[in-house]
Amino acid sequence: MTGPAARGGARRPPRRRPSHVAGYLACRVMLPALSLLPRRAGLLVGRAVGLLFYLLSPLHRRIALANLRRALGPGPDERTLRRMARASFAHTGMICLDAAYFPRLLRRPTARLAVYEGTEHLLEAARDGRGVLVFSGHFGHWELIALLQHRVGPPMAMVVRPLENRLVDGLVTRLRSLSGNITIPKQNAARGVLRALRDGWAVAMLIDQNVRGSSGVFVDFFGVPASTTPGLATLALKSGAPIVPVFSYPMPDGRLRVRYLPPLRPARRGALADDIFDVTRACTALLEAEVRRRPDLWLWMHNRWRTRPPSAPAEPVAEAAVARAKA
Repeated sequence: MTGPAARGGARRPPRRRPSHVAGYLACRVMLPALSLLPRRAGLLVGRAVGLLFYLLSPLHRRIALANLRRALGPGPDERTLRRMARASFAHTGMICLDAAYFPRLLRRPTARLAVYEGTEHLLEAARDGRGVLVFSGHFGHWELIALLQHRVGPPMAMVVRPLENRLVDGLVTRLRSLSGNITIPKQNAARGVLRALRDGWAVAMLIDQNVRGSSGVFVDFFGVPASTTPGLATLALKSGAPIVPVFSYPMPDGRLRVRYLPPLRPARRGALADDIFDVTRACTALLEAEVRRRPDLWLWMHNRWRTRPPSAPAEPVAEAAVARAKA
């Protein structure tokens, strides 16, 4: 599983727009400079960057608040919702800038970085010999879970959406691959995923991003139909690979608590479309339960409910917020 074939085929050459080059050079300067600081200090910088983005981006701030209102209902007051939104932005900034420390983290013992629960579920699923589909969302420290998984189970192939800035995307891919992981571009990923599963890899998929067009499956997320990727369910039903949920939570001492849940073993029971819907709904419900416990650890700035079912009102959940922000 090395080389272009492992990554789902040859990638398009970067479009070297001036803004893309500037962004890439900024990352090449900022990340090494940040890594000179102790990690705790660097993560505080990341949280500050996230809070700054909250202040400077009315578009994403309004999307996050609209999403929180829709998801959590009338219970929390406006002050509480804004506190949750700020915490989410700060957490996301921390995740992004922690990439500067990935080379250093790989030289540290696992016990100094993470506390694991449920790794027996991952190993049990791997013993089936069909590979493992590991799923989570943009919750907790999804990047560090992937970086360290080779220490507790099979190596990981990550299904990712390439960044528009191909130069930055290449930099991010190199950081994600430091531990031997590979990436599979999300578009036309099926062949690469099935090959990785046959080779005994764990394939990671995040299932909490809006799917545009008609290719998504509408399942409830916080009681609101959300267009969700059917890819996880489809690949599980096609390959017979078990699905292992994984979530993570920061600990007061700076380590990460990583929790693997018992495997799901989807099987054909009826029409394929119905089976895909049932598996997607079950996995989404597990993710929702985690987000409800710790809403500060999820990516509320993403317009999760943008795509609406044909029978729903034309205005998406946060579309009014987007329109006001652009006005």
